[in-house]
Amino acid sequence: LLDLLDLPGDLEIEIQEDQALVNLEDVGSGLLIGRRGATLDALQELVRCAVQRQTERRSQVRVDVEGYRGRHVDKLRDHCREAIAEVRETGNPARLDPMDAYERKLMHDLVARTGGVTSSSEGTDPKRRVVIYPEAR
Repeated sequence: LLDLLDLPGDLEIEIQEDQALVNLEDVGSGLLIGRRGATLDALQELVRCAVQRQTERRSQVRVDVEGYRGRHVDKLRDHCREAIAEVRETGNPARLDPMDAYERKLMHDLVARTGGVTSSSEGTDPKRRVVIYPEAR
């Protein structure tokens, strides 16, 4: 893909559980990430489809550029922790910004590891979001 786009860069592939993690380094990140990661999401879908076509089975592929997704997930987790603190303090639900299914799962996992709160998803894609509630007593 880097050759097709005539981009320099290095490619690292790591397998974790049943998912391939592909990280592109030194590629001019702004071009491949796009606004709010939209270009990166599209690139990931293209790679996933290509892998699925080659392997003839559903494939889990996560594409990252220069650690963008990791930094983004760290910010989401920080925001989720702030929302958890707010829910505990006020007793009112907190709605996180819309996010993709993978990111929502990470937020639900974080909430599940935290006492005193619970979570669910609401809405439909692409505006589906996590809502954090005080745990029923």
